[in-house]
Amino acid sequence: MLITLADYRRIYSTIHSLLLADSVNSHEASMLFSVYGAQILKRHFGIPAQPMVGAAAYHLGLQAKILTFGAYQAGTLQSSHSQHHWWVEADGWMLDFMAPLFPVLVKRAGKEAKVEPWMMQKSMVKVKKSLASVNQQGDFLLLENNSLGSLKMSQMVTEKAHIQRGKLALDWFVKTPKKMPSPLQVTYKDAQPNGKSKLVTYSSFLINGSW
Repeated sequence: MLITLADYRRIYSTIHSLLLADSVNSHEASMLFSVYGAQILKRHFGIPAQPMVGAAAYHLGLQAKILTFGAYQAGTLQSSHSQHHWWVEADGWMLDFMAPLFPVLVKRAGKEAKVEPWMMQKSMVKVKKSLASVNQQGDFLLLENNSLGSLKMSQMVTEKAHIQRGKLALDWFVKTPKKMPSPLQVTYKDAQPNGKSKLVTYSSFLINGSW
C-alpha cells in the first residue's frame, strides 16, 4: 500500500469533518475529497499526487454489485459535466477518499445491500479495461476525462470557500499516531459579518477494511 489504513482513515475523517461542518452539497463531495486528499498526500507524505476525474465503476460485492459513475453510451461508460467521479492517482496507485461513503450512495440508489465503509486504495496495474471486466468484488474501472478535469479545476479556483477549506484541511491534518487537535476554530475571511467564526469538531470515522 501507498499509505496505511490508519492514515487513510485520518485523511478521510479530516476532510469529512470539514465538509459536514459546511453542509457541502453531495455532488461536490468526490471532487473535494480528491483535491484536498491529493494536497494532503503532497504536503504531509511527500507523495506526488494528482486529482483525477472521469467515469468510474467499482464492484462492491454480490449484493450491491457494481457502483458506476457516468452514463453508459455507445457501448462504453462515459463521463459528463453532471455524471462523473473523482479519485487520486499517486506513484502508480489510485486512492478514492470518498469510498467510506459508498454505503450511502448504494442506499440512495435504492439497493438493499450491506456495504462496508472501507478504504479504496488500489495498484493501477489492477485497473480493468472495460466495464464487462468488472465482475468480482474489488474490481474497478477508471476512464479519465482530462478536459473535464481542467474545466472543473478552473471553476473550483474561483470558489473562495473551497480554497479556504482546502487550506484548513492541510493545516489541521496531522499524521498518525499523533492526535488530531479538536475542535478547530475556523474564521471565515469573507463571511458577513467580518470575522465570523465557528468550531469544527474532528470526527474519526470507522474504517476497518479495504476493497
